[in-house]
Amino acid sequence: MNDWQRNVLDALVQAGLEEPQKDADRIIEVASESENPSEAAREMLERRLRGELLEYVIGRVRFMDIEMLAEPGALIPRLETEILGRGAESRIRALGVDGELRIIDMCCGAGNLACALAIRFPNARVWASDLTDGCVRVARKNVQYLALQERVKVWQGDLFSSLEGQDLEATIHAIVCNPPYISTGRLDKDRAHLLEHEPVEAFDGGPYGLTIHQRVIKEGLPFLRSGGILGFEFGVGQERQIELLFRRAKGMDSLEFDCDADGLPRAAFTRKKGE
Repeated sequence: MNDWQRNVLDALVQAGLEEPQKDADRIIEVASESENPSEAAREMLERRLRGELLEYVIGRVRFMDIEMLAEPGALIPRLETEILGRGAESRIRALGVDGELRIIDMCCGAGNLACALAIRFPNARVWASDLTDGCVRVARKNVQYLALQERVKVWQGDLFSSLEGQDLEATIHAIVCNPPYISTGRLDKDRAHLLEHEPVEAFDGGPYGLTIHQRVIKEGLPFLRSGGILGFEFGVGQERQIELLFRRAKGMDSLEFDCDADGLPRAAFTRKKGE
């Protein structure tokens, strides 16, 4: 470790950051790619010490073992979203689709699920969609960064209305969705800190945190082919409400939950009933 690298670690330790070694490693790694590593590291260090999120500072994030771009305007992909991604991957693989595999990533954010699944399945074509300018901008950058332009397209609009006119009804093998799922009331109180650096649209799930889930279940069903998969992420303790939503939905089959390392359900999967 040379002087500038040591200075990065020392400054992060002295600032009392939660994971100074991890932050230092990532700053050094990304700074080393620039023409002037020490200057790049100094600029990133200053931003990190001001409280900016590490992923925004370095402009990168790792998701499902894939390096992607991270920028303000789109939610930084979380580890818990990998539960949804890996659960979707295993269930999609079990479908055994030999021809074109069709996937929708609704509420795509930075495009992390869309890109990861496209990389995992070379025969996949993915339609990703989000409402906000920031998410669409970052998602499109990630598609280009990962050279997926031929198979992943990013659309903008209010949920499935963004895909109107593309004749996708009853053709989709899987829909994945990481919607906002924190209630508006909690964002005004104990979760207000989440809004300091990331967009409110990424978190605000309405009065009960399930507004988008309800709509995606209803509006997404016509897009799925028989046996098609619908997968969601949801918050800790919301599994009962999620189960009720799926029970009320006509046309859906068995419901399965995937859990985090603590055994807490964080992703739900169901299938469209056969005709």
